[in-house]
Amino acid sequence: MDIHMKQRIITSFVCLVILFAVLAFFDTWLFNLVIAAIAALALYELLGAVHCRGILSLNLVCCLYGAAIPFIPHGMTSSLLAPLTAVYIFLLFLILLREHRRVSAQQIGFCFFVSLAVPFAMSTTVYLRQREGWPVALGLILVALSGAWMSDTGAYFTGRFLGRHKLAPEISPKKTVEGAIGGVVVCVVFTLLILWGYAAICGQFFGVRLAVHYGTLALIMPLVSVSGMLGDLSASVIKRQGGLKDYGTIFPGHGGIMDRFDSALFTMPTVFLLSHYLTIIGLAA
Repeated sequence: MDIHMKQRIITSFVCLVILFAVLAFFDTWLFNLVIAAIAALALYELLGAVHCRGILSLNLVCCLYGAAIPFIPHGMTSSLLAPLTAVYIFLLFLILLREHRRVSAQQIGFCFFVSLAVPFAMSTTVYLRQREGWPVALGLILVALSGAWMSDTGAYFTGRFLGRHKLAPEISPKKTVEGAIGGVVVCVVFTLLILWGYAAICGQFFGVRLAVHYGTLALIMPLVSVSGMLGDLSASVIKRQGGLKDYGTIFPGHGGIMDRFDSALFTMPTVFLLSHYLTIIGLAA
């Protein structure tokens, strides 16, 4: 096992411990705070990818806007979000006027796009909690995270040993078709196991009986897995066009926040939407 692989495994283990610690506070405002911090850090990394890191006012305004989104209740988005966004747009144009020699209209447009996309994708975790209650919502979040990270893990190892045909060589040269297929398979299997374990823990330790619809779960997980791969490739395009190897160095062996959450930024909204129309997890009668 090479040093890079050992570093990835150690970092993954530490991140899992941190994840469990964060999920322990899922039903409190501390969870909102963590989501806000992740959104702000992801935006900071994305602004660096389009060479806006040196413009303090732009970074500050974008990150503050992104950090505010997880604290807006789902039912109050129309009354609070519209005026907040109007002020935000006004400030972006002021920054463009002041910094027009250092920042382009295209860069401002990108900043506006990602400062909407990233926080709202992350905030679907909070919206799930408000809509479903903690036991069901936490299960759905595990589905989304498994769809992102199990797909990535399965694709990595399958591609490493069986990969022959490049998936998107100009965007991400190491990804293969075989790896993508392996990622989907691993994602489906492990998500079913994770939800089985989660339902057992809820019943044993919290007295909450969950009804996991395993057939529905098995049917939707390929879609969730593919959405995560699209998120990964989308982030890779931005990174490649910005001339970056990684978005950051927060996670040794893995890169930055965006390197870890790029897939989840697509799987979380996907699960949020699917769970609105399909019963994936519910409370047992």
